[in-house]
Order: sequence, then structure tokens, then C-alpha cells
Amino acid sequence: MKIQAAILLALAVGCSAIKTLDLSADIPADSKLGNSLLSKARRVNQAQEEDFTWLNGYSIRFNSCHTIHLFGGGEEQAQEEGANPVGNQHLVNFKLCPSDSECDKCKYGGQYVVEMREFLEVYLETKQQLQEAQCEAVAETCNCNYYNGDDEACAAKCYSDAGLDYCVEDANGFQVEDYQECAEAEFSNNQYYASTYYIGPVCGNSGTAVYMGVFKDITCSIAGGSGVYEKYNYGSSLPYSSKSIVDNDCISCKEVDENANNNYYNNNNNNNYYEAAEPIELCQELYMRSAKCENQMVGKSYPDSGSCTYIDQVLPALENVYSKNGKSGSKFSTAMAWIFFITTLVASAGLYHFYVIAKRKSVNLQSSGGNML
Repeated sequence: MKIQAAILLALAVGCSAIKTLDLSADIPADSKLGNSLLSKARRVNQAQEEDFTWLNGYSIRFNSCHTIHLFGGGEEQAQEEGANPVGNQHLVNFKLCPSDSECDKCKYGGQYVVEMREFLEVYLETKQQLQEAQCEAVAETCNCNYYNGDDEACAAKCYSDAGLDYCVEDANGFQVEDYQECAEAEFSNNQYYASTYYIGPVCGNSGTAVYMGVFKDITCSIAGGSGVYEKYNYGSSLPYSSKSIVDNDCISCKEVDENANNNYYNNNNNNNYYEAAEPIELCQELYMRSAKCENQMVGKSYPDSGSCTYIDQVLPALENVYSKNGKSGSKFSTAMAWIFFITTLVASAGLYHFYVIAKRKSVNLQSSGGNML
């Protein structure tokens, strides 16, 4: 009896503890925020277990993007009720190249594949941080605070002269970060527009660039047509519709530490071991999320070649099938619909024919049986 009482008491204490910490009531695990927190927690745990300091000797470079057509490939929105579960999945191929060699040739580097939305999430954040640092550095040399006139005009001219037009705030208010994955266009919220449009990233025809496009569906698979954005935005063109969102430049994975020399000096004075700094988030995050092919990589202790077959053979084959069907567009879909309709009619006619014959035979047998009696 005492043992049973102890067990019941332990269960009661456990239940009361669970009730006081109801995570599902505060942050549901299936919510967008819950998923984000859980994914980040998993990545943090993984990062703590694995050493990524070897990335400091490499630079990351966008290589190409690829589009394949598959079931469930139209982003998370495709799971909403009424949405087409078949859609486009955009993938990005990037490389890690030794920083001490020519990055464009990327000899002895590794190649990786990750979903485009994940690539853009980290890439755009890193790009924004780099641009803000450049803008601040140039602003210190402009001396617009001492300019007797329009400070904004002075700053705009200073940025333009330095080739940093992105330092000037976009007058249209378009934020590319809002459309790193397929999302409803802001102008669709206007009650005067009968159609709903979506904006999202799309691969260029050559696969060497990533553009923004307007689409008719929530998975950003059906193009909205030319001139749609201009029609609802007073003639202004969609940003990044002709200029790539990503660059082909190499970005060093090594974090720039202005106090590195001081830290190294202090550590030596204290007889402490100098610990290598963690690489930038862009390299570390994308490496953890990606499929990896490092069969040509030299210098890494344990190269990962588990996804080489997919990157070198499977992905190009899937993209080739999509591109062939995509070129015919609606004609291909229409032809398949007619073929399905005709074969259905033929099958229905055949079934009806055999049904009539079987029914006649049944009637004849019944008639013959009646005469025999």
C-alpha cells in the first residue's frame, strides 16, 4: 500500500508540474513561432556538439539555382485548404571554396544544396548587415552634418558617388525580405483589385540568378503575366525582376574581429590557449541545413559525400524533366487533359458495351429456363 501511495503521489506531482508549464498554451509547437524556436534550438544543440571553426579557411559563393516540380513542393502554404499540393520547389547550389585560392574556380572545394527560402533567409540577413556596415563607414566620411542644406540630399549624393545606392531608402517601400518565400502581394489587399497575386523568388532561365516574380497561386507556380506589378504600382517595375537578388561574389566565412590582435595579446599574457573564432552565421547555418558533396574537398578531416549522387545526377535529371514540361506550359497540360478525357470515354463505352451483352445473355438464359419448365 505504501508503494502504491508513493507512485500515486509521484504521478500527482508530475501532473501538477506539467500543468504549471503548459508550453502548448503559450507557444504551440505547430505554430510558425514554435517551429522556428524548435528548429533554432536543434541547430544550437548541433552547433555546440560540432566544431565549425574549419569553415574559417573557406569562402561561400552562390553557384546556381534549380527548379523541380513535385508533390508537396510548393512551400508551406501549399498545405492550406484548397491549395494545389503539387508545386515548384526551388533549390540553391552553393560552394565552399578555399579562401587561399581563386574562388571562381573553386578548386578543392565542396558543393551543397539547400532550399532557396532557407538560403535567402540567411543570405539576405548577412547581406543587409554588410551593407549597413558599409553605409555607416561611408556616412562618417560624408560630413553631411556640417552641410548647410538638405542633409538627406547630401547623404544620397555621397552614397551615389561611392556606388552604394542601396544605402538610400527605397521610395516604393518594397522589402525583399518579406518575399524570400512565396507571399501575398501587398497590392492584393486593395478592395478594388478583383484578383489576388503573390510574389516570390524564382530561378532565372540559365539558373545563375534569382529574381522576383508575380504569380497567381499561393505556391508561386503559375506566373501572373507581364505587366501585373506595373499595373497596380503606378508603372513601377517589380524590384529584382531583372536584377538578381544574390551575387556570385565570394564571402569569407571568417568573422572579422577588430579586437583580434588585442585578444590574442591578452590571451598570451594570461598564458591562455587562443580559441579560434566561430565562422559567420551565413556559412555555419547553410552548411548545417544543406545536402553535401565534398568528394573533391581537400583539407577537411572527414569529407561528407553522402549527397553527391543526388547533386550530380538526380537533381539535374529532375530539373530536366521539369524544364521540358515547363516549356510546353499550358499546351502540355491541355493535351494531357484531352488524352485523359478521351481514354475515359473509350473505357466508359467499353464497360457499357460489355454490360449490355452480359444483360442480354442473362435475359436469354432466364427465357430458356422458363420454356424448359
